[in-house]
Amino acid sequence: MKLDVLGPQGTFSHEAALALDPKAEIIFQRTIRDIFDHTASGGSDRGLVPLENSVSGTIGDTLDNLTESELQIEREIIHPVIHHLAAISGGKKVTAILCHPQSYAQCEKFIRTRYPEAEIIQTGSNGKSAERLREEGREDWAAVVPELAIKLYKLKVLHSQIQDNRYNVTRFGLISLQPTSSSGYDRTSLALYPQIDYPGLLHEILGHFSGRGVNLSKIESRPSKGRLGDYIFFVDVQGHQFDERVAEAIESLKKIAFVKVLGSYPRQY
Repeated sequence: MKLDVLGPQGTFSHEAALALDPKAEIIFQRTIRDIFDHTASGGSDRGLVPLENSVSGTIGDTLDNLTESELQIEREIIHPVIHHLAAISGGKKVTAILCHPQSYAQCEKFIRTRYPEAEIIQTGSNGKSAERLREEGREDWAAVVPELAIKLYKLKVLHSQIQDNRYNVTRFGLISLQPTSSSGYDRTSLALYPQIDYPGLLHEILGHFSGRGVNLSKIESRPSKGRLGDYIFFVDVQGHQFDERVAEAIESLKKIAFVKVLGSYPRQY
């Protein structure tokens, strides 16, 4: 399988891709948009994109692209986010720490407690943190990185599992043009763009699901990128889009909103 993944190598996306299919032909892309474009054009069989993190929340770029693309989520992958502090040798006092801003936020308590005087150098990704550490060759520098990056760049672990939240995970979506059939234990992701705003709109939207016994596991809104105050609702419901109750809810919602199915797929939790 040819698989588009957010690069560079050594990231949690890379780890998740290998966990999904160790034999996949991985094609690293620079941005989430590049993954969608390359996969949709037939350059790869599927793409792997981050959907949400249990600590920092939804990945907005992914939702925006799902709304605009014909690609749909065909599978979700739950991948643990485990950070390590690594260095080239480990024999020097750490004076600077390379890390992605999100990784720093997820390990801030540890870093501020153990290395309060270290300079924090931001990087574009966890893979870039490891790459730059190796390129600079500074034995007094360290980097916050995944286990895969430690192996790829032959680094030495100073501290393991330094993330402040031990239950930190990222939910990834495998995207393709292939629709999935019902497994009996599914999740359906939807984008809802109301045609007009009025008091009680959200209550009415929820009623289309609750009135049919369809359970919502998530709902949030994002700007439509149109007029100020226009929002798109993103909803996850339990069930497949072709299950009778879910299908009825979707059809009835079309009377008050533009509805786009972002994917129906077996749920992992």
